[in-house]
Amino acid sequence: MDDLRRALALMPDAALVVETGGAVALVNEPAVELFGTPDLEGLAMAKLLPFLPKPGRGWRPTQARRANNTPLPVEACARELGGGQLLYGVRALRDSAVVEEALRYFDVAFDRSPIGMAVFNTDGEYVRVNSALSALLGRPPEDLLGRRDQELTHPDDRQADLDAAWEILEGRLDTHQTEKRFVRPDGSVVWALANLTFLRDEAGRPLSWVGQFQDITERHRQEAELRHMADHDPLTGLLNRRSFERALAQHLARVRRYGLQGAVLMIDLDGFKAVNDRHGHGTGDTVLCGVAERLRARLRASDLLARLGGDEFAALLPAADRAEAGHVARIAVEVVRELSPAAGPPVTASVGAAVIADPELVPETLQREADRSMYAAKHAGGDRFVVA
Repeated sequence: MDDLRRALALMPDAALVVETGGAVALVNEPAVELFGTPDLEGLAMAKLLPFLPKPGRGWRPTQARRANNTPLPVEACARELGGGQLLYGVRALRDSAVVEEALRYFDVAFDRSPIGMAVFNTDGEYVRVNSALSALLGRPPEDLLGRRDQELTHPDDRQADLDAAWEILEGRLDTHQTEKRFVRPDGSVVWALANLTFLRDEAGRPLSWVGQFQDITERHRQEAELRHMADHDPLTGLLNRRSFERALAQHLARVRRYGLQGAVLMIDLDGFKAVNDRHGHGTGDTVLCGVAERLRARLRASDLLARLGGDEFAALLPAADRAEAGHVARIAVEVVRELSPAAGPPVTASVGAAVIADPELVPETLQREADRSMYAAKHAGGDRFVVA
């Protein structure tokens, strides 16, 4: 054992003798320095080298663990001493070897990453892409190389990319993160979370761009669906009360600023409760959907139609004067009359219209005026309209 200890002391690299059970039996001074503790004897070798090299295979890059559990890139080898003992040699990787190893792992990570990755030249042309990015963009790698990212970006998102690129090139930003759209060859649009970094050499000269692109199309679809549900009536698909009142407030703000006109209609169904009571809510829902569909078809594209709740509808006619408001109100009455069930109690409409005569009106006041007109039509027997 003393002879073996003297032999270890002559070795320039860390050397550890390990017993059959895997425990460290002897070490030299370079091993104490490398692993950061004199208390190596008795430790499990697998704790120091999680990936033990096999005997006779020469020096291999691997990862060691210091006594304080910090990782250390090393080279290690093993040889058999006889009697079940093994001699492990361990040495820290040279800087160049560390860089080589890091690059090798980078290549593997780049190619196998589930997130789209790309390297661009300073002109924004793809010079390297991985399979995840190829799948995201719906194009084979050879179709991407040499093409500019801007060519594949949705036209509405290109200027934001250019603005950010100039800020990075001029040194005001180091990186750029954005949500952007790409257009695939079949015309479909895919949303991506893009992270771009501009690389420079030690002298500050531009080298390349590195980008990561994560597909977030499904997230955008779900967000759009939630926004639609928040703003629309689930039965008819029309705007709901909150959305209608918001749109009305926005229009009145434009009226105050630009001197525009407009009108609001309140539409309430007469006899609708009797339809529900006699035929059931399924028939009632069919009537409501029919009213929504017919009214939507008869209004102009600029008009807004909403279901405020129950059997109450509202319409904003942004460009209507008094005569046009009356014309649309008459159409609403006729549409509902046509949809009345063939058997059972008839369904008609009472429609009230209020024209924007005062630019200082607030939404609540305008709606109240239209409501008063609607109730006047209802008290007069329904199936008619009144314009305030």
